[in-house]
Amino acid sequence: MLTLTLLLAGLAPAPVTLDVPIYLGADLSEDIVASALHETERIFESGGIALRFDLSPNGHSSPPLVTVVVLPRPARFKVYGCSRDRHDHRLGHTQLRARRITLWSEQLMRAVDGDWDRTELPDVDDHVYARALGRVLAHELGHALLGLNGHRDGGLMRSDFSHRSLTARGRRAFRLAEEDLQAIRDTLLDAVAKNKSAALRLLDGA
Repeated sequence: MLTLTLLLAGLAPAPVTLDVPIYLGADLSEDIVASALHETERIFESGGIALRFDLSPNGHSSPPLVTVVVLPRPARFKVYGCSRDRHDHRLGHTQLRARRITLWSEQLMRAVDGDWDRTELPDVDDHVYARALGRVLAHELGHALLGLNGHRDGGLMRSDFSHRSLTARGRRAFRLAEEDLQAIRDTLLDAVAKNKSAALRLLDGA
């Protein structure tokens, strides 16, 4: 049994860590934020990818690989057709070149409620809301780390999510494909190597 455990440990990918600064411009409770980030972490952990979130970023010695901003709603609406009215159905957006993710908290509340026609903000369950927020964040992180401008046919990186899958307890619909996990690991390992090289150059010039 011990031998098998050691063999399996040898096959597991070495863990790699991503630091993610988050700027909160929306009014969210600490419990909601913590639960949402835990949901995001669990989606990536199967690939040996650890996410380390910084909710009070005060500057970095080197530019972060990805930055997250949470706002109530888009400053400019992108209008989509709807059954009774017209709404902006976006929950998040990633600027690929800047690797800057923006999430919209009030948009997500309406998505969790399942009724985009409501003008007032719905009263949604905090646990369900946090679960959905964490999944949307994971999706946008996938865009940023894969440099993916489009979408996949299924899994976390598909183009849209039903209300049921977004809020369900099960996480099966939000898995990353093995090749995507490996591509993200390669991106993170490459960033680590570049940071080490930059640090060595600074030491050599000191």
